[in-house]
Amino acid sequence: MVRIIVPPDKSMSHRAVILSSIAEGKTEINNFLFAQDCLSTISVVKSLGVRIATFPNKRKVVVWGKGKFSFTPPKDVLFAGNSGTTMRIMTGVLAGQSFESVLDGDQSLRFRPMNRVIKPLEMMGAKIESRNGYPPVRILPAELRGAKIESRLASAQVKSAILLAGLHADGRTYYKEPMPSRDHTERMLRLFGVKVRRYNGFLIVDGRTSLRAPSDLFIPGDISSASFFIAYGLLKTGSKLMLEQVGLNPTRIGILRVIKRMRGEIRITKRVDSAEPYGDIVVKSSNLKGVRIKQEEIASLIDELPIIAVMAAFAKGRTYIEGVDELRVKECDRLEAIRYNLTQFGVEVRIIKKKGRTDLEVWGTSRFKKPKSIRTWADHRIAMSFGVMLAVLELDLDVIDNKDCVGISYPEFWDTLQAVSKGEDYEY
Repeated sequence: MVRIIVPPDKSMSHRAVILSSIAEGKTEINNFLFAQDCLSTISVVKSLGVRIATFPNKRKVVVWGKGKFSFTPPKDVLFAGNSGTTMRIMTGVLAGQSFESVLDGDQSLRFRPMNRVIKPLEMMGAKIESRNGYPPVRILPAELRGAKIESRLASAQVKSAILLAGLHADGRTYYKEPMPSRDHTERMLRLFGVKVRRYNGFLIVDGRTSLRAPSDLFIPGDISSASFFIAYGLLKTGSKLMLEQVGLNPTRIGILRVIKRMRGEIRITKRVDSAEPYGDIVVKSSNLKGVRIKQEEIASLIDELPIIAVMAAFAKGRTYIEGVDELRVKECDRLEAIRYNLTQFGVEVRIIKKKGRTDLEVWGTSRFKKPKSIRTWADHRIAMSFGVMLAVLELDLDVIDNKDCVGISYPEFWDTLQAVSKGEDYEY
């Protein structure tokens, strides 16, 4: 059995730095992800005067926080790179500060919608200017007030921005989403001593609450990064893989539930029930079948949809995925990227527009064409998903353009894939 240790969780790494920066005291973050997106968050927080020490060889970051209102005005634009998480969550953190700031990003990030964050923050009294709802955003000094916000969108980034803004506001902030999104922020806030309550579907935080640095903050492996090798293990004949210490947050493991419905052989061992549960995932090659994925499941597996589409291409029958509109506004138009690249392999795939939503249909096959080229649109998850597909089919990876884009979340992905293809263990 091949043993793999995948990178630390990207979502948690972002939040650990951001919460540590507004907490009081020294926070040691263990098993931090040193990838481009998370380094963007560190860069932004450092530009706000927060002292941070990084130890890449030990996968550790130390943050000396001085409280929520201890930031110093930045001397320049705060550059979030390609990180939508940095851009959106930090907009919420900065909305209640006493100075002006500007958040910007690379060309791709400049086409990620921001009104989903700006509009609810404005309900709290924030003063934010944008480029027609897109970055860059200019955040003006404002005194925030608690509000009751019901979002039409299930987004952990939006939820996090509102909850953190609520900690800087006068009064109490209530936030409700149409269906549960990943809850890393709520869990981590509790670790920092913040009471996050739930009542009648609303999450509730009290303004002017202080955060205290926790004694220990450990980040487990990223389920999104693990998903690529889970897929490889399921699809590659004769394979058996163990992925160690992978995060098993209930709001993130939608892909595991889908795989079980697809009749994939997968089980969890050595489960640890901590603030963020984790465990080892064992996966064996399987004969998958097509399934229907409902719209209410999407929030728990949004980042895994590209690799699920790849698995669907190998599964028997049809896989039908409801409500995939959010794929249009990721690092690229992932819906179009999935359609284009699966078509290169000869897979039958359709994008179906219905009233109020867009669906994706993939028909499995055993007769694949050799693709002439795979386009990533500089999107890390598209590159990794179709890298797995090529590796399973034992085809040349050089047909993928811009393979380096995986550095956003998984810098050693290609080395890991090469080792696993040879039947060798790999530790990130």
